[in-house]
Amino acid sequence: MNKLSEVKLETPQGAKVISVLCGDITELREELDVLTISAFYRGYHPTPNTLLGALHGEGISIQRLAEDPLIDLRNTSNIWLSQRVRTSLLPVRHIGCVESPLHYDPSALLHSIQAYFHMLEIASLSGTQIRSLGMPVIGGGNQMIDSDLVKIPILNECFRFLKQNEQIQRISIITRNPRQAAAFAEALEQSYHLMQNQQPVAQQTKKLAFISYSSADRNVADNLCAKLEAKGVPVWYAPRNIHSRDYASAIVQAISECSHFIVILSKNSLASEHVLNEIDLAFQELSRNIVFLPLKIDEEQLGPAFKYYLSRQHWMDAHVPPLENRLEEFVSASF
Repeated sequence: MNKLSEVKLETPQGAKVISVLCGDITELREELDVLTISAFYRGYHPTPNTLLGALHGEGISIQRLAEDPLIDLRNTSNIWLSQRVRTSLLPVRHIGCVESPLHYDPSALLHSIQAYFHMLEIASLSGTQIRSLGMPVIGGGNQMIDSDLVKIPILNECFRFLKQNEQIQRISIITRNPRQAAAFAEALEQSYHLMQNQQPVAQQTKKLAFISYSSADRNVADNLCAKLEAKGVPVWYAPRNIHSRDYASAIVQAISECSHFIVILSKNSLASEHVLNEIDLAFQELSRNIVFLPLKIDEEQLGPAFKYYLSRQHWMDAHVPPLENRLEEFVSASF
């Protein structure tokens, strides 16, 4: 099995590892306390050329394990964790499963991924040993779910679990698809770079607004910035406030220091991975009461990844012209 990337994360419990592996699950040699799989809703048939089929060939019957799981949250979150695997030729102790909803809903899948890690936390606190975890690209096989949709939520939950769980020492993201593996390896290294460059969060004594937007909406961002600064609210937005070549570190530091995070939502920004990454960074700052201010300037529907972060945030619709008036209303209502 080929290791494409590996990073070490310093935590209060010591150094922990997350890696991206490319290869067939039957090539697995390292011990895993939990191997995660994804399946169709209640679909446990060992179809050839699938992960379930490969596991069946190694002596693991997902159908049998699903009949008597250790933790069963299928009715609420489409997830479950098996009892101890006794018949496997692979070095795997438990199987954890994330199932696609009966009526496929990408948002529900993303919530299931989040719930899955909380389930592992419960299992760990209840005495189940989880020192090593294998994660596939959820839905990346016959379910045909776009890996770009799930890679950021999966990596976020992996990092959170490594930081918070005392037992876990190692997480391996595993796929036999070289393109998926390369995409996850790149995303892992970018996320790790951003985390390493985060500055300590200072106590906020003043308002500072960060504007996240697509470059195609630069005129809206410029207009909004002018209105905010006319009201006395300092604004940080790129590229105006970037004074070095380290673009990523400048953005991370600005988000860590801002009091208000404004994201201009449009057809352009909803297609931008940079905007999604900035939302993710701001999402990690919720514990210090950063204020989320989504501003929707057209009628484009939020994609699943954006819903994952923004579904519980209140946003203002500004797509009804004139936009100038809507921006004035947004500034007045928000500051």
